[in-house]
Amino acid sequence: MAADPTPDYERLVSVLADAAAFVHVGNRHDPEFSYCAGPVRPERRSAFVLTADETVLCVPEPIAPSAERAFPGDAVRAFDPDRRHPGLAAADALADRGVGGTVLTPPAIGHDAALYLERAGYELSSTDAVAQTREQKTGAELSRIERAQAIAGAGLDRARAVLGASTVDGDRLVRDGETLTAERLGREIDAAMAGTGGDPARNTAVGVDGPPVDPALGGDPAVGGGDATPLRPAATITVAVAPREPGGYHGRLARTLVVDGDGGWERRANVAVRNAREAALAELSEGAGTAPASVRGEIVAELGAYGFDAGPESEVVVDELGGGVGLEQREAPRLSAGGELRAGTVLAIRPGLSDPERGHVELADVAVVREDGVDLLGDHATSMAVEK
Repeated sequence: MAADPTPDYERLVSVLADAAAFVHVGNRHDPEFSYCAGPVRPERRSAFVLTADETVLCVPEPIAPSAERAFPGDAVRAFDPDRRHPGLAAADALADRGVGGTVLTPPAIGHDAALYLERAGYELSSTDAVAQTREQKTGAELSRIERAQAIAGAGLDRARAVLGASTVDGDRLVRDGETLTAERLGREIDAAMAGTGGDPARNTAVGVDGPPVDPALGGDPAVGGGDATPLRPAATITVAVAPREPGGYHGRLARTLVVDGDGGWERRANVAVRNAREAALAELSEGAGTAPASVRGEIVAELGAYGFDAGPESEVVVDELGGGVGLEQREAPRLSAGGELRAGTVLAIRPGLSDPERGHVELADVAVVREDGVDLLGDHATSMAVEK
């Protein structure tokens, strides 16, 4: 079993600068709060308080004993959630430690929590310090993401197996006497990932001759195939997954598959996206210090080199070509971001091409930036062909 990741409190302290403390209020469903609380994953809203000398977690009374055993910080304080707001519990923790002055909070702390802190006399200032700290993963976090990527691989393996066991009946694929749809394939994929201990996290998407519908981005089921869309021979069938392992860290994997295809546009597109992926990895081969935007630039240039219109107005190249992965399937850094990548950054690399008349082809993999190189997590086939 993978070790519980420990938040990098020292790095958070280093960004306090002239501020007196950092406070966040949230629960297990808030990735930034989950990062701060470590293995403690409260269902009800709680508060995290960090000063230059101490880290404190304020939790509802019923979970205080378990929180005390799991919290990697310095202290746990209990409060009655029916009588006291977690923002007020945080203010109490600061006051008891004689902390005054400016308090940093993430933008998503919530208006109610901010009001309690302000009424207690604290001046608030917004910071993205947690998001920046989360970009650089610890060894324990990397182990979690590697596990999540193995779970994602099990889902893609199942997709290949199901499509390989299908038969062609006119203009549709049939399995066990029934039309194979995007919904049926998605259920098979989710079952395979759950069977290896993962949580599909409602992130599984299947696209037919178009981009997969991503629930996290509010995709339109009428675009790229909805759940009931029949799978067809020669169609581009794109499967994208982003499961969570038990500790909450995501993997990310996507492949485009074709049953009984005859080549043409999709084959050329597949060669282009495969080489674009290699170009991105080559750009990352120097490791830490690489600019995210240069990785994106290499992907776009390689796709253009294969004759695809890579101009910003063409909409042939998919918008999102990759970005950070961790407690969220999409997090900082974006490939359009400035600055430089640090060792321990985990990136999804996702070159893709889409044509409303011809289909959609994409690959998504997860890579870890090292001090002097890059490691691809998992070794998943990139071929579109499905073995029958």
